[in-house]
Amino acid sequence: MKKVLLPLFILMTLFLIGCNARHPPKEIDADLIYDKIPEYNATTSYYPYDYEKFQPVLDQVKLQYPNDDLVNQGEFANYKAANFYADADENMNFVTQKEANTYKTRSELRQVNEWSTSDTDGNYWVATLRCLKPKVGITSYTWMQIHGTHDSYNYPLLRLLWARSYRGVYNHLWAVIIVSDPDSPFIYEWIDMGEKPEGFFDVEVHIKENIMTILLNRNIVTTRNVTYWENVSNYFKAGVYINRYNDGGEVSAIFSQLHFYDNPNDVVSPHH
Repeated sequence: MKKVLLPLFILMTLFLIGCNARHPPKEIDADLIYDKIPEYNATTSYYPYDYEKFQPVLDQVKLQYPNDDLVNQGEFANYKAANFYADADENMNFVTQKEANTYKTRSELRQVNEWSTSDTDGNYWVATLRCLKPKVGITSYTWMQIHGTHDSYNYPLLRLLWARSYRGVYNHLWAVIIVSDPDSPFIYEWIDMGEKPEGFFDVEVHIKENIMTILLNRNIVTTRNVTYWENVSNYFKAGVYINRYNDGGEVSAIFSQLHFYDNPNDVVSPHH
């Protein structure tokens, strides 16, 4: 009897293994995968202004954190903090934290000189950066803006951001453009820039004579006529900004290059 039962047991075991083999493995919840934000260390970090490549942009800006002006133009020498510092790889790190159900927060460089989209020489935001995917609790954060002034129109013509999920698309970068006249109710357009790259990527925003072009890794994402915005005074921003009231958590973006140009001859990209 035992001799009969043993082959039957082996057959049943092989059958069950075969059934399990046909079942796909369990999918890992994508929200459990995130980028660890480097831990700030006052001893091993550096002053961003010590690096010559960052000095031109730092000479044009002030640092806003978490909402107020923290460092004024011309005061970046010998400044670093947990929310803004350079690492051993000569990258400029921006970090900000927000409690859920609280007002917006940021760690951003705000360009001091202002300009019009109609400028004949143009204005150019050029960067190489890495956007870190945050833990659950953050649904989106902005890492670039073209913003209007309080005196002209205190809203952003353009925001470049990361979103966890939008329109059923997960972990992508987006360009959000106001496409309505400043005197009209807001109309926004969301443009999918593709899945968030794992490492560093190049982004450029060119505005010259009311034509705005957005590029990702030297490829044109979109080109728009923004004549409707020419009476607004604007400035560039770079860093990290959380504005959704319900969001809570920590975000970071890391820049290896960052430039605000107002001379087309300074822009290496062929698209200008």
